[in-house]
Amino acid sequence: MSRIEAALIAFTVVLLFAFALRPVAHAVGLLDRPGGRKTHVGVVPIIGGLCMYLGMLAVLPLVEPPIHGQAPFLVAAGLLVAVGAIDDRFDLLPAVKLMTQGTAALILCLGAGLVARDLGNILFFGDIPLGFLALPFTVLVTISVINAFNMLDGIDGLAGSVALASLVVVAITSLLFGGGAGLTLAVIAIAAVVGFLVVNFPAKFNRPVRTFMGDAGSTMLGFTVVWLGLRLAHGPESVISPVTALWIAALPIFDLFISFGRRLSKGQSPLAPDREHFHHILQRAGLTDRQVLLVMGGGAFVVGMTGVLAHRAGVSDGVLFLGLIALGLAQLWTIRRAWRLARWIGRRRRQLLARM
Repeated sequence: MSRIEAALIAFTVVLLFAFALRPVAHAVGLLDRPGGRKTHVGVVPIIGGLCMYLGMLAVLPLVEPPIHGQAPFLVAAGLLVAVGAIDDRFDLLPAVKLMTQGTAALILCLGAGLVARDLGNILFFGDIPLGFLALPFTVLVTISVINAFNMLDGIDGLAGSVALASLVVVAITSLLFGGGAGLTLAVIAIAAVVGFLVVNFPAKFNRPVRTFMGDAGSTMLGFTVVWLGLRLAHGPESVISPVTALWIAALPIFDLFISFGRRLSKGQSPLAPDREHFHHILQRAGLTDRQVLLVMGGGAFVVGMTGVLAHRAGVSDGVLFLGLIALGLAQLWTIRRAWRLARWIGRRRRQLLARM
């Protein structure tokens, strides 16, 4: 089976299950109801994560040759989806979710052999080996990326759009520079996400069948992105440097750590929800949900491709690392001035509209 055939089948399977599992979601109570911070209309099934996983599960075993670490990937992703679905239904303790994510990360490291062995030449005096810290560092990075995408799931289509942007960057990188390393999984994952977005993107045509991905979907997408990033940076054929891999998921990662820092400074739990994420700022500035998706998804793609192309053009790891720090500081500056920035953008939009 070719990659294109596999992608088409995965897309179709996701859509079929998005409709077939709706009655099941209502029967078992796997539903999201409006109220509190949730402003969506009506009761929405939370089955998107399960649908995307089933789409990938249906075709990955049929693709030849098998992807690197195929069985460990399906086991780890399946674990995240199963526990995520239980959490979507019953609200598990954070410790249970972190243990699950840590287990998935260990399966990635030990089952597929994807371990960050070094940090690259980020300080300009040679590669920095991680030695005995390689395994715990990789587990920490994996958990961080998983939660970064999980925290993006605050607007219809947002986590899927940003994950799609990162997956497209991986696919382009693998196709142009990697000899196909990681391309099969990236293409199939892209097809699964696109299939899900058909019933999740904020539009009128899909409102009667709107579906959420829940923690099951957002954690699986984060895991898929970090799996592919490690595959390109530390797999059998290294395509990009470790710091370049961080550019592929830079915006969600920075949003995660900025959120953690903000909550801790207020004496709150770092896992406590709030409405101070970057996408909330864009909403307060007057952007529609679809405009927010365009900004966030487009930004994630541009940032990811910038890092990859800079690396392939010979920009040193040290410069890329400094660029990553500058990007994070710019995101922090923007979020810390959220209200003033939102008012300024709002005034500018009204002025432009008045001139039209």
